[in-house]
Parts: sequence; structure tokens; C-alpha cells
Amino acid sequence: MRFIPTVFHGIADYVVGVLVIALPFLLALEGNVRGITIALGAFVLLYSLMTDYELGVVRFLRIRFHLLLDALFGAGMLVLPFVLEIPAASRWPFYLIGVLALLLAATTRIRAEGTAAPGNHNVNPGSRREGDIR
Repeated sequence: MRFIPTVFHGIADYVVGVLVIALPFLLALEGNVRGITIALGAFVLLYSLMTDYELGVVRFLRIRFHLLLDALFGAGMLVLPFVLEIPAASRWPFYLIGVLALLLAATTRIRAEGTAAPGNHNVNPGSRREGDIR
């Protein structure tokens, strides 16, 4: 059941991206954990900026592909504490963000053709508008 509007999803994307970048500083994580976590957060911000939805800037990626990236990101956040040996007391934010990312990926409303739900400014992903960067 898809009921989350894409505009809400977009807000969540940017909040999650910034939060993931901040995690290593908030949890005093060092080394590879810090670098990989910051890179993951930056990746979320990058593909969000490039998504064809209300809060996208470049609008290059269809929302369906964006949701696939969100699901992969969520799964990665769930596995990351084990792969990088994050201390047990610092794992819960990774689990929480991972589960929320998977839930958002599964419940965000999209059209059958894989574009954002109504309300998107660029309902025809193949069309170009003046000022679009493609």
C-alpha cells in the first residue's frame, strides 16, 4: 500500500542525508566508519537532488529508480554495523534509519509509469522545460 506523498518523501530524503552525514560526529565514530557513513549520506543527498520529484533540482532519475536506491541504502544501513564493526551502543541509529528507509521505499506513492505521484512539476519525465539541466 503506497500512501506517502512524494513531497513528504523528498523532505525525509534530505533530513536523512544530513543526519547520516552527522552520525559519525554525533556518535564519535572514527576511521573507515566515519568516511563511509559520510559518503552514504552524501550519496543520499546527491540522488535526491537528481530525482524527478517536487524537491529534485536536476530531475534526472525517475522516482521508481530513486526508491530502488532508497531500498539499497536502507539495507546497507542495516548491514553496515556488522561489516564495519560499529560498537553495539552506536548501532541503533543505523538500524532505525535503515528500517525507515525501507519503509519509505515501500510506501511512497508513484504512478504506474514510475514517475512521481500527481503534484510533480514535471509529470512527463521525457519532456524538457526551459532551464532544465539534462
